[in-house]
Amino acid sequence: MPFSNPEKGDRRKVDVVTELCDFNQLGLDFVSATSYSVPLRKETELMNQELLEVLEKKIGDIVEKYSALKEENARLNEEIQRLSSDREGIKSRVDAILGKLDGI
Repeated sequence: MPFSNPEKGDRRKVDVVTELCDFNQLGLDFVSATSYSVPLRKETELMNQELLEVLEKKIGDIVEKYSALKEENARLNEEIQRLSSDREGIKSRVDAILGKLDGI
């Protein structure tokens, strides 16, 4: 049956936990948690708003470039199809001319 009082239970477990939690013994410097909860100042909020606006503008520019590249890609694919069909037409005409030359 587990003991609720650590003195009655296994003392080694309590000692191990105490040793692991003693950060000073490890030579680590930690800042207290109270210094992390500093309220935002108006300047910080304004700066965050400006950063969000810059980020929004950059994302807008990327979306515009993506759309332009997508349109260009579609246009280039159409041109590839047109040039491929032109090539096939030229190839068949050259084959016909070579066939006539072989007959002479």
